[in-house]
Amino acid sequence: MPQLDVFLLILRLLFIVLLYLFLLQVIIAITRDLRAKAPVIKGRLIVIDKGPSTFLNVGDEFLLRPETTIGRGPMNTIRLSDGFISTEHARLRNRNGKWYVQNIKSTYGTYVNRQPASDEILVNPGDIINLGPIAFKLVQ
Repeated sequence: MPQLDVFLLILRLLFIVLLYLFLLQVIIAITRDLRAKAPVIKGRLIVIDKGPSTFLNVGDEFLLRPETTIGRGPMNTIRLSDGFISTEHARLRNRNGKWYVQNIKSTYGTYVNRQPASDEILVNPGDIINLGPIAFKLVQ
């Protein structure tokens, strides 16, 4: 009987090792797949006029994701703790390599080159995006 117990213990340990090796292979495969399919989006917002904000400095940079939301709320991609920024202020989207911006629910508005962005509008590199009194430049 003791030999059978030892044999069963070895089988259990072998099973656990094989299970962990399998899980490791699954994690590696998923990681490779995610890295291969992740689109490379190049876009940054650079602060060019901080307005009355005490939280931003001229030259601060924010990296953009394919869909970026800006606001004070905790669910935004870029969180700006400033009284001139609404909880859900603006959304930037990248479609086919081009950026589009839209005002969401802001009090002070979202503007592209001084034009209101109430509907989604195209933003080119070098364009100025104003969120209330704060001005950003879109850079690729």
